[in-house]
Amino acid sequence: MKIIFFTPRLLAGGAEQVAYLLAAALIENGHEIIVATPLADGEFSGKFSKKCRVVDFKTGKPIKSIKNLAQIVQKIEFDAVICFGITTGIAAALSKVFFRWKSPIFIRNENNLHLDWQQASFVNRFIGPVLSRWAARRSHVIAVSRALASATASYLHIDSSHVTTILNPVIDDAAVPVETESAKLHPWLEDASVPVFVAMGRLENQKGFDVLIDAFAKIKNKSNARLVIFGSGSLRDALQAQINSLNLEGAVVLAGYTDSPIAQMRKACAFVLSSRFEGFGLVLVEALWAGTRVISTDCDYGPAEVLEGGRYGTLVPVEDRDALANAMLDVLQQPRSIQRPPDTWFEKFTATEAARQHVALIESVERGQQARFAN
Repeated sequence: MKIIFFTPRLLAGGAEQVAYLLAAALIENGHEIIVATPLADGEFSGKFSKKCRVVDFKTGKPIKSIKNLAQIVQKIEFDAVICFGITTGIAAALSKVFFRWKSPIFIRNENNLHLDWQQASFVNRFIGPVLSRWAARRSHVIAVSRALASATASYLHIDSSHVTTILNPVIDDAAVPVETESAKLHPWLEDASVPVFVAMGRLENQKGFDVLIDAFAKIKNKSNARLVIFGSGSLRDALQAQINSLNLEGAVVLAGYTDSPIAQMRKACAFVLSSRFEGFGLVLVEALWAGTRVISTDCDYGPAEVLEGGRYGTLVPVEDRDALANAMLDVLQQPRSIQRPPDTWFEKFTATEAARQHVALIESVERGQQARFAN
């Protein structure tokens, strides 16, 4: 198959990691992948296989890439255009209508669309939902968790049969399990005598790191624990100011991007996800693979599904600073053995399995189109 991945950017985010893992698995199985993006900057810009062509439109935004996308699709008859996120899905649907290309569009939705658009600009809060529903009717939608699939169908006003659940690939079948001990750790994680909590994600409002810092401040006088937050984003300065105002400079650090998440998590006393909303929470699977205790907000959607209702981690209410602080204190005061899922549990999160399901879905949609034409 020939497939285009249409991604907003190549920053160190969950969607970009999924694109990277999925592309590698598809290429390994003989498929041709082109990654098209409005701006090929960020941590993943140089990570893709040399067998994977990356096309930088240099337009800055998906909506400004409509003509560029059409020019690529029209040159070669692609079997599918897979869009990572609703904004690329909208741009692809507009491109297909305006320039009349035929390849089917698949929109991967990884977030709570209702909350996503609520946080958009004033204009986009109104036109975003309308365009999302319009694009969804001209595409097939992929949701990354079962709970998100139901919510996505409801929000987009489409039948649930037009939404397919495919869990995010988290484990590169070869690379992640054998992540070596030589990986560069944050210095705080090299000192086993001091407990360190780890969090990871884009420094944006969705991830709730402001809540996590407030919660950590509540336990600082009760322990010598530290907190390392990995990731980059637009709220870095605001979060650093919050850390300074709470006099936590020696206990909380914004450590930037890490290309060894499993190694960092493995040395932590616990991994903490403080998100206000998610679609999946792939870092939770990474933390479980690392054998680290997990604390997560019970946000919509994904964490409760991944942690099986609390079986594999502690769930706390969203934006509840006291509950989050108490969960961290529990880790420090009541050390206990970690209930790690069996290795077979992780098979559904491999890149190979995700690639297989994407190919099967594309083939299914193609058969459906052929049947309609035949009739």
